[in-house]
Amino acid sequence: MNSGNYYFDTHMQTYYLYSGLGYETEKWGISANIPVIASDGGSVSQLGNTYIPTQNEMHGSNEDPSNDSHGGMMGSGFLSDKEISIGDLYLNGKYNLTNQRNSIFDLYLNGYVKVPFADESNGLGTGKFDYSLSMGLRKNIESFMIFAELGYLVLGDAQEINYNNPLTYNVGVGTFFTNQNFGLLLSYSGYSKVIDGYAAPAQASLGIMLNSSHMMGYNIFVSKGLSELNPDYTLSGGMHFNF
Repeated sequence: MNSGNYYFDTHMQTYYLYSGLGYETEKWGISANIPVIASDGGSVSQLGNTYIPTQNEMHGSNEDPSNDSHGGMMGSGFLSDKEISIGDLYLNGKYNLTNQRNSIFDLYLNGYVKVPFADESNGLGTGKFDYSLSMGLRKNIESFMIFAELGYLVLGDAQEINYNNPLTYNVGVGTFFTNQNFGLLLSYSGYSKVIDGYAAPAQASLGIMLNSSHMMGYNIFVSKGLSELNPDYTLSGGMHFNF
């Protein structure tokens, strides 16, 4: 769930329910995921690990004010005032160039292709492909892990907005406790300028990870947007199964 005004006059909340499938070896991994989206106004789309506007005005912002279209969880029900839609499909891949068994750090490549499935007319997508490639390094120091990533993102333009293709970055530190069953992750991520006239998107995130067994794990992340193009807050949680 993300919440904020972005550069709109009206506050909005958008909810995402992701499902995905992946396959991973010691050397490489691939995955695919796609969300179901519930929005009270649309006009934002996923940008990597954050969200940015896709329209100059919030979709539906000119509706009759007597129609309580921004009631959130109040009124006749949680989903009664939301637009439900399928989001964009993300195809992700990673490749490990080195690992710490034969090097002083892990060096890896990450990439994804965004396939446009979301309906661009309601502002929940751009209707265009996006492409991302990044390189990262990771180092374990006793019980701590530090990482840094730098990449480049090619964005398809929205109907009303021309995006710049930004550099991407992500740095963080994490640690696990109690036999690797409980962990914390603190990160700072962002982009170079995406929309002219607005500060570059950036956010700080805190994650909590719990591995209940070698086959199942859970995570919760909360992020604070640091730019007008970011949501004020993002809260996400998930679970994964290993086969």
